Amino acid sequence: MWMLLSLVIWGWFAFLMLADYGPEFGDRALCRGPLVDLSSDDFECGDPLRQWPALLGVLALAVVVTVSAAATMVYAKVLSRLAHRDRPGVRPQD
Repeated sequence: MWMLLSLVIWGWFAFLMLADYGPEFGDRALCRGPLVDLSSDDFECGDPLRQWPALLGVLALAVVVTVSAAATMVYAKVLSRLAHRDRPGVRPQD
């Protein structure tokens, strides 16, 4: 579950960084994504989710969830190995 949530948040972050937004101008949106065009400071491009403080918040959330997913996966593998090692009736080799 943590891994799926991590992938969704990373996808959302990539969408916010790369996708065009704002009012339509011809065949594409007027405002470019923050990673594509770093100089889009127009007043028409004032989407609060495309500003750097919000983007860094989404990035921090993605990192926290990714670290939680990795820690949970490592913990589950360690518990699985410990459970297989301590089976009754299995003697360690000398």
